This record gives sequence, structure tokens and C-alpha cells, in this order.
Amino acid sequence: PPASPAERNGPARIGLDVCSLTGSRTGIANYIETLLGPLCEQQPDVSFVLYSNGDGDFPTAPNIVHRISRPTRRGPIWHNTQLVRMLQQDTIDVFWGTNGLIPLHGLRRIASVVTIHDLVHRYAPQTQLAAVRWKQRVFQPLCARAADRLVAVSRATADDVAMHYGRAPDAVIAPVARPVFGPVDLAAADETLARLGLQTPYLLTVGTLEPRKNILALVEAYAACTAAGATLPRLVIAGGRGWFDARLRALLAQPALADRIRWLGFVPTESLVHLYARCHAFLMPSLYEGYGIPLLEAQLCRAPVVHGEHRSMAEAAGGVGVAVSPSAEGLRRALWDLAEGRLPLVTRLPATIDNDAAGAAGRLWRLMSDAWQAKSRRLAGQLA
Repeated sequence: PPASPAERNGPARIGLDVCSLTGSRTGIANYIETLLGPLCEQQPDVSFVLYSNGDGDFPTAPNIVHRISRPTRRGPIWHNTQLVRMLQQDTIDVFWGTNGLIPLHGLRRIASVVTIHDLVHRYAPQTQLAAVRWKQRVFQPLCARAADRLVAVSRATADDVAMHYGRAPDAVIAPVARPVFGPVDLAAADETLARLGLQTPYLLTVGTLEPRKNILALVEAYAACTAAGATLPRLVIAGGRGWFDARLRALLAQPALADRIRWLGFVPTESLVHLYARCHAFLMPSLYEGYGIPLLEAQLCRAPVVHGEHRSMAEAAGGVGVAVSPSAEGLRRALWDLAEGRLPLVTRLPATIDNDAAGAAGRLWRLMSDAWQAKSRRLAGQLA
């Protein structure tokens, strides 16, 4: 058993919500994994306990423990029943709510750190499934206020959290792209393109086929421009099925667009790197993002980027991207400018990109330790 808090200088057991790792990989799953690896290396004497409500492909390390609860419960129900009991049984020192949620009771002796990734329920609620929207709308503000320490993934999101939740985050810890995103062997990239039946030049967009990514509007704008005579590179879409995507899939199935637009479905990371490296431009026309990690990934692979105008995406792109209105008219205008060479596409210099996973993990650890020490002092004061 670990020493008592009075005998230790820092937390000995960190609990994490890794439910995001039980399905297909999302931005949140990648956020967790890219920080967890260096955390485990930097703190080899600390036990990291990964809690989930289902099976998944979880990271492994000598100081990682996996805990899966049965039967499966989800969201706040899971957090406030099965999860909180496991945290208490395992005498966790600090719980990291990786996806904006923590138990709202039972954490008297457990410090908490919560990461807020976005406020979709405020800025694009129509793009969410009802259950997800209400979970975020009701529980995320409560958890943000209850947490001992609060993290946002961008300065823009931090400002939004302060405005809407009434509490300023204690830190901004932006997502970090995995090391595979970087300079690419172009010969290998060309082999991937040949295997996929693609040729340069092409435009690339990446994302699950869900409304917030705004891919339907991009496809409609692209079809309208090419029908009106614009000469544009082929549009390639990489991303798996999502929700509310029937209209988009019907449009992609039209024979008239078959030669101009290619939907690849889900693409493995190794192939995605090559797609980024060879594209004429990467397009991210999202209605809203809390950050926008594909912009960073694309820039690390030397692709110029075009993105929606919400300032979180401009932040993710380091200000070296073309911000466009995600409206139908805005996308048509941007594509016309692209076709006629008027869109100021720029490749970001690698030296300007901050992609330091070890540094980000170090900042997160200091925040966890600070939360634990503050909680320990409060408990000691209550016992005095």
C-alpha cells in the first residue's frame, strides 16, 4: 500500500476515464493516449488506473492498471454509480475526467482534474444526438465547477468556459499530434495513393460523417462550383460513418459526382499521414471545434490548411491557415477562389509548431499534483 498523504510528496494513484478508448478512435481518445504515454514514463512510481465501461484497445505500461465495470452503464449514470465506487475501493488520489465529466459525489478524499474539450451544446447543438447534447448541457457545467482543477484544450475554449460556466480554467493543455505525423517519405506516400486509386492533385477533408464537420455543405458547394465550370482538384473524404449522415451518403452515391468526389471511409493512421502529405490543400469546414487536431496533423505533414472561422481552429492552425465562412455561400466562394488561384494557401514552418507531448504531460502532472496537495491540506484542516 502507498504511504499516507502526510508521508508522500505527491499522488501515488491516478485514475483516468478511458471510455473514449472503447470504440473507434476520436480526437479525445488520441488526446488521452498522447499524454498518458509520457505521464507513465515521467512518473514510473505512480500507478495509473484506467477505468472504462467496456472493452477496448487500452495502452499498456508497467505502471498501468485496467479496470472495466460490468454491466455496461454510460455517461453520468456510470460516473456516479460504478465508477465512483471503484475509485473509492482503489483509494485513488487524483481522478482525471478526460472528457468533461467526473462523479458529482463521493470524491471527498479524491482530488479531481477535468478536461473540457468543447462546448458543442452551446455553439452547434443541432449537430448532436439528443442524449449527448443533454449530457453535456446539464452535467459538464456542474463538473467544471465541482472539479479541483480545470483544463481547456485551447485558449478559445478556455474563454468560452469562463463565459458560460462561470469559472476560468486553471490551464490550457492543447492536444498533441502523434509522432507519426511529420515529414513523410513521398515515395511511400505515392504507393499509398496508388493502392487507394488516387492521383495528385486532390483536396482532402478528414472527419466522421456527422453534421458538425459540415462535410455535406462542402460537398454541395464543391458540386455547385464544378457544375458551374470551376476547375478544382478531386475532393477526397477520409472518415467513417457518423450520425444524421443519410443525405450526405446519398449525395456521395450520385453517379454524376463519382469521378470528382471520393469517399474512402475510415482510413488507418499510416495511410492518413500519406494523404495529408500529398494533398493540394486540407479542408476543415467545421461549424465548430474545441480545437481541431486534424489541422495540426496536416500542417505537420506540410499541407496548407483551410478551416472554419471559429477562433479555436485558427488557434490550432497557429494563425497560418485560411479561415472561411462555413456557410454554403462562404464555401462556394472559397472554392471559387481556390480554383482561380486567389486563396492564399501557405505551408506552416515546422519550427513554429509546438507539438511537445512530454511538455504537455509535465504540465498536466503539475496540475494533478497541485490538486492533490490542495485536497490533502483541506482534509488535514478538517481533521485538526
